[in-house]
Amino acid sequence: MAEQDIPKGQLNRSELITALSHYYRAEVQRSLAWRERLDRTTNWAVGSTAVFLGYSYSHPEIHHSVFLFSFSIIYTLLLVESRRYRFYDAYEYRVRLMNQHFAYGILSEGVLADDLELDGKTYWRAEIAADLRYPQYKMDLLHALGRRIYANYFPLFVILLAGWLLKIKLHPVLAMGWQDYYRQAAIGSFPGWLTFLCMLLFVLHLIGLMLLSRKVPRGQDLLHSRRAKQ
Repeated sequence: MAEQDIPKGQLNRSELITALSHYYRAEVQRSLAWRERLDRTTNWAVGSTAVFLGYSYSHPEIHHSVFLFSFSIIYTLLLVESRRYRFYDAYEYRVRLMNQHFAYGILSEGVLADDLELDGKTYWRAEIAADLRYPQYKMDLLHALGRRIYANYFPLFVILLAGWLLKIKLHPVLAMGWQDYYRQAAIGSFPGWLTFLCMLLFVLHLIGLMLLSRKVPRGQDLLHSRRAKQ
């Protein structure tokens, strides 16, 4: 279609490429911003793990239940990072579409001319347009939790678990047998076997979330609860 034949108010090919280029740069920048937020949360989790380990072993009089508090703090950071990961994945999806179709079309001879038709939308442009009007998550929260556990948090939980078990054995006195170990694992009126059972269930639920994350995500939850007006 010649530029003089383009209806008034419609972008020509050159204007469309320029607009998409600026939009592509903006989406990449936003994706990188959420990537940095993910790294920041991970750094908080690593720092918190080191602080709890150092504090608990430098004070033998502190009860091993302090590790339960550390597990709750790290898990809270996991929830925060999983939420940020869903946002990152939603915005990264747009960048992937632009990479696979727009940037690829520019670098591949003969592709862009057919892919940027001015008299109708192609699939990827329609997909981006729909996602801009009605933003959506691309994975559910459980899948995001499993992804972040697999990527960063499972080693942190393993380190805390090992520190917790060692703390029980060493403090307040060295446990010489299983009876002493169970006795020192007790928390108030909760017997040691119940403490270990609860921790086992916690570890199993982490493994279950990791296995769930290996499946293809199906989540299409709304990114914002209020939909844009027509």
